[in-house]
Amino acid sequence: MKITYISIFPEIFESFLATSLIAKAQKKKILSFSCVNPRDFCPDKHKQVDDEIYGGGAGLLMKAQPLIDAVESVIKTNKLSKRCKRRRIVFLSPSKDIFCQKDAHTFAKMKHIIFVCARYEGIDFRFEQYMTERYPNHFAKVSLGKFITLGGEIPAMTMTESIVRLIPNVIKEEDSWKNESYSVETNMNNLEYPQYTRPETVQGYKVPEILLSGHTKKIEEWKKDNSACL
Repeated sequence: MKITYISIFPEIFESFLATSLIAKAQKKKILSFSCVNPRDFCPDKHKQVDDEIYGGGAGLLMKAQPLIDAVESVIKTNKLSKRCKRRRIVFLSPSKDIFCQKDAHTFAKMKHIIFVCARYEGIDFRFEQYMTERYPNHFAKVSLGKFITLGGEIPAMTMTESIVRLIPNVIKEEDSWKNESYSVETNMNNLEYPQYTRPETVQGYKVPEILLSGHTKKIEEWKKDNSACL
């Protein structure tokens, strides 16, 4: 899978992409990443990506054209056909569509994901209109929840971690993500059972004896009984 971040602050992604399992997956050629800066598509000498809002309002709004040109450049560079079903252009923004584990499984099947990360007061609505009309089967406006961040970069990284961990060989043991909270098999209605590690006692709290018994059947029953339904 290839993931591209469109952001005016590409440096935000540097340590994220150089750390832990995501870094290892790149070395294994399972994942590849790139960043594109919309400022590179601004014709003026100051590379201005934002401007005042028509009709008034607080703050500044990102211009539509530099973002459109940035997305189109990624599509052209990677030779992504409109007929390619395994790609998504994801615009991180307040939306009725809230990202969930089921979506993560869907995105994990993609060949290429382009994350568009807004800043300031968002992006001129004509960007969304253009993408919806030109790429109706590929464009998605997605939110992580009913809260606001300073920009789309952190939500994009959060989605990235949720998605790539479901790709084969990113996590060595598939059971790590097949049997967990919000499992697709349970229609995302479960919370995983409590888990413990050494030592057996911490601040007076002990590991349940059944987990130390070695009795596989009873342990599995305990896990099932202690998994919560939402």
